[in-house]
Amino acid sequence: MPRRLPGLSLRLLAVLLPLGLSACADALTSGEVASSSELQRDYDKTLTKAEQKAAITELQNAKAKQHVPTTAE
Repeated sequence: MPRRLPGLSLRLLAVLLPLGLSACADALTSGEVASSSELQRDYDKTLTKAEQKAAITELQNAKAKQHVPTTAE
């Protein structure tokens, strides 16, 4: 019985390895191709300088609106 396990595992490996490699090859040849800078930016979710300035301005405007006293009372 101990000799049967390595043979079974080798057969299983012989089947699963090509399947795994073919799945990777299929993913690499997909129609969507992005540049490395786009992929890096998507990965770390950084903003460009213009986007940073726009976000800061938006937050400052929202904070300023919160501090305006309401005279509707």
